[in-house]
Amino acid sequence: MLILTGLIALSASLNAQPITRAEALRIAESYIQHRWQSSSANVLHGKDRDGIEVQTPDRDGGRCGPREACWLVNAENVGVAYKWGGDDTPASFDAGIKAGKAAGDVYTSEKRRLDDVAASAQAVGIDCSGFICRCWQTRKRYSTVSLAEICRRLPSPKELEPADIMNQPHGHVLMFVKWIDLERKRALFYEAAPFSKTLASERDVPQMTGDGFIPMRYRQIR
Repeated sequence: MLILTGLIALSASLNAQPITRAEALRIAESYIQHRWQSSSANVLHGKDRDGIEVQTPDRDGGRCGPREACWLVNAENVGVAYKWGGDDTPASFDAGIKAGKAAGDVYTSEKRRLDDVAASAQAVGIDCSGFICRCWQTRKRYSTVSLAEICRRLPSPKELEPADIMNQPHGHVLMFVKWIDLERKRALFYEAAPFSKTLASERDVPQMTGDGFIPMRYRQIR
C-alpha cells in the first residue's frame, strides 16, 4: 500500500508545476473578464451530431434561472461559458464560437452519471475543475475527486489564501480570492458556475463547509 501511495504521489508531481498565486489569479481573471460575441449558431438545445444532449446556458434557452448569469444571443458577452467536461482556453473558446460551435453545456445529474461520455465535442467552454486546472497550469486534467492528488487539505477554511480552493468531491470546486469580512465567514471566489459561466461570487464559507466543501492548497503554489 505504501508503494502504491508513493507511485500515485510521484505521478501527480510529474503532472504538476509551480505557479505563483498572482499568476493563478491572473489566469482566472482572464476567463472571468473575457469578452466574446455570440450568434444564434452558438445555441443548441437538443442532441449534437454524436447524439449527446447539449443545453447551452443562454438567456433565451429556458435552462437559465432568474439569478443565473447566462449569456445573450447576438450580443457581446463577458465570461467563458460553462461546458460539462470542458477545458478550453479563452483563445480556443473564441475559435470554437467563430466556427459555430455551441457556447457551453450546463451540468445535469445525468451528465454526472455518464461522466466523460456526456462531454460534447460540438460545444466549447470550461467546467469547474477544468477552470482550476487551467488556472494552476497543471499538465493534465483533474476532477473534483482527483484534485486531492496534487493538493493538501487545510486544517480550517480560515487558512485559505488567494488561489487556494474549496473543493466538493463529486460536486463543485471554486478558487478562493479574498475574505470580505473580519470574521472570515464570507469570501470572494472565482468559479466556472455549472449553469452559466466563469464569474466572481460571494459565498458564506461555513455554509460551504456544511455542504461538504473542503479547503485545499495546490502543492506547487508559490
